[in-house]
Amino acid sequence: MMVRRCGWRAGLVCLALLGAAGPAWAGLDSELEAAAQALRSWDQPAADAAAERLMAMAPSDPAVLLAAGHAALLGGRYAEAVEQLQQAVHLGAGEGAAHLLELAKATEEETRDYEEHLTASGHFLIRHAPGIDAVMVPYAEQVLESAWTELTPIFGHQPAPPVRVEIYPRVEVLGAVSSLTVDEIKTSGTIALCKYNRLMITSPRDLVYGYGWADTLAHEFIHLLVTQKSRNTVPIWIHEGLAKYFEGYWRRGHVPALDRRSEDLLARALGDGSLISFEAMSPSMAKLPSQEATATAFAEVFTVIQYLERQAGPAVAARLVSAMGEGRSDRDAVAEVAGIPWGRFEPAWKGFLKEAGLRRMDDVFDQRLLFKGQDTEASELDAIKGEAARKFVWLGDRMRLSERWKAAAKEYAKASAEVGPDTPIVQSKLGFALLQLGRVDEAIAALEPPLSLYPSYMLLRVYLGDAYLRRGDYERAREHLEAAILNNPFDPEVHGHLAKALSALGREAEAQRERQAQELVNRR
Repeated sequence: MMVRRCGWRAGLVCLALLGAAGPAWAGLDSELEAAAQALRSWDQPAADAAAERLMAMAPSDPAVLLAAGHAALLGGRYAEAVEQLQQAVHLGAGEGAAHLLELAKATEEETRDYEEHLTASGHFLIRHAPGIDAVMVPYAEQVLESAWTELTPIFGHQPAPPVRVEIYPRVEVLGAVSSLTVDEIKTSGTIALCKYNRLMITSPRDLVYGYGWADTLAHEFIHLLVTQKSRNTVPIWIHEGLAKYFEGYWRRGHVPALDRRSEDLLARALGDGSLISFEAMSPSMAKLPSQEATATAFAEVFTVIQYLERQAGPAVAARLVSAMGEGRSDRDAVAEVAGIPWGRFEPAWKGFLKEAGLRRMDDVFDQRLLFKGQDTEASELDAIKGEAARKFVWLGDRMRLSERWKAAAKEYAKASAEVGPDTPIVQSKLGFALLQLGRVDEAIAALEPPLSLYPSYMLLRVYLGDAYLRRGDYERAREHLEAAILNNPFDPEVHGHLAKALSALGREAEAQRERQAQELVNRR
């Protein structure tokens, strides 16, 4: 969510509400309960079958209309959901129906004109607003299909296809079609959800530099797998731990590891006794008070799964989820997998953290998400440590505006000397100025040091891609430019550079795709 990141429980139809209408004939109660269980578990085939049977039995019963409308909402049939839920509300189905109706209306209105792309395998249906977000589709398909291949065996579950994926142009849309407010989204950095039986992400074009949307897609897909396989019985702290730990597995050969910023947050929280309790993570990470608190919570639950995997081996995900799906509590499931009683689990996990040698960072750059309309580059400049360094950067930026590149590079170098070579915003500005002067090797030397600490900082990737392209190292250029696209695919120059690198590598079909992407982005 880095980030990151994610609410996951559906708006459920409770059994009390379903039974409120007092059905008068035999069999309806049991069918309503079967529908409720299927809806709670996001078992779409079973939910649709139950709704069909119910509508045949009692099409005017408010509880039946509520169940049918809920099934339609989870199935992506939003207009149908609105119609049935409106009838349910009119007939007195209650607050639960009114809440679902509000969500269905908002979703139908916001996504009415969305374009759709069914992936070649049929596993995913990608929906997005008409226009520029279409550039994301081929990359999203690659990520999602790789996630299907790599993650479904790990969790021992394959969803009924197609899994719906919706890309929203702005965070305001995500807020409208979910139970989150826009303030909660921006405060916590929760810009994606798995809810209502679909993956829901914000387009990276609504953020100043984008975000790690590829890993986010895989993260949300894991939530779908866990919810369906467990029949929605896994609590948020395990849910998020599994999603965070395994989100990078769509990259074949990926080895999970804490990034340095997460390590620093965890070291500080452990040292001063401010770890976030598992209970405080519920009902959603999006309810935490800051992006830093959210990132700390994600670091904690990542290490929980890391510890459990050390105890139980590579089958940890399937074992945990299966145990809870079979009715065991989270405490019993964790104790079983860890091989120790629940009362010893948290001390053992904290001991594992203390033995891990977690390192603090002396000068931490706050790489938070920057939202368009709220944040600007000036918001990021505030994260630079030291008034002198900020002054040198400000002077460098003035020189950059007038294309006085030698003077700009000189001021940025002064800022770098003040804060050291690991602050990504300073080093990216210095590297860019050096590139404009044709000093490619110096640019690479400036850009490489912060990359190990901030691998998702987009500007480092963009400028390193440019630098290695100029040097003629096309494979390294490709690696950095593709990483940049998986954070923000809306920079036409990145697609142009990547097309050149791929063409030089003899990968002409992929190069042509990048030229087409560049043309699409240029038309915005």
